[in-house]
Amino acid sequence: MTKAERGESRKRSTGATRSSAPVSTQIRFAVEPFRPISFAGYIMIVSTADWSISHDFRAAKRGPVWALAYADGGASVVAGGIEDEAYVFPIGAAPEDRMGEKRRAFHTDPSEVSNGERQFLRKCSVCHSLTPDGGRKAGPTLHGLFGRKAGTVDGYIYSDALDGADLTWSAETVDQLFALGPDHYTPGSKMPMQQIARPEDRADLIAFLKDATAR
Repeated sequence: MTKAERGESRKRSTGATRSSAPVSTQIRFAVEPFRPISFAGYIMIVSTADWSISHDFRAAKRGPVWALAYADGGASVVAGGIEDEAYVFPIGAAPEDRMGEKRRAFHTDPSEVSNGERQFLRKCSVCHSLTPDGGRKAGPTLHGLFGRKAGTVDGYIYSDALDGADLTWSAETVDQLFALGPDHYTPGSKMPMQQIARPEDRADLIAFLKDATAR
């Protein structure tokens, strides 16, 4: 799409309201023949008849759009991104709000925090909280992590891989988790594939977690 076409499309941008309702991680095509598609923070409503774009608007100021679903019989699109809330965009309305307007913790300048906290913010904070209540996160709270058996936080629905697993979280097991990556150390769990390659970064993360999860 050209810059001129992008500018014209913004005139048709939609408004948005926030919702605390969970959003599916898969795109659902509930209304045909139009499908919602996201790219680089934009949402496009595309006709499947000729693949023409009927609506094209910027939904996220920062970060990607990770999930889409129709709502209100196709009058709105529900979108999930890097914020904790889902956003509802009425198709064809004037723009009011976008995802990613506020700076998230993982956007913190590295010079403002220790290396251990920086590793937590980048690798853990999107899915895990440090508070006893766990907040609204995709993963269980890390509060009281060390010495806890994996898969035992009350109220959290674990994957079969971790539910009842013979694994206790310690400095050694957390180190191995990020040295090998969850896909190798806890295969079949919900944790995304990621590693922390440098031993010193893993050591700093563990030192931070030992303090932060015991408060």
